[in-house]
Amino acid sequence: MKSYSLTDTGRVRSMNEDYVFVSERPIGKLPNLFVVADGMGGHNAGERASSYAVEVLLANIRKSKERNPVKY
Repeated sequence: MKSYSLTDTGRVRSMNEDYVFVSERPIGKLPNLFVVADGMGGHNAGERASSYAVEVLLANIRKSKERNPVKY
């Protein structure tokens, strides 16, 4: 699989605070991972909030022993 990501600042802001993570390779027990974290537009460090959310998600996926990513 080949993939790419693209974001757009829109018409209001000069900086995009969204964060995109793309991995075609396994992450933890997942065969691949695609994440979009919506930034906190206009708030202080909104771009840091979205990137930190992805960092925490990745850390938890990597250390998880769960074999099925979807729990009921």
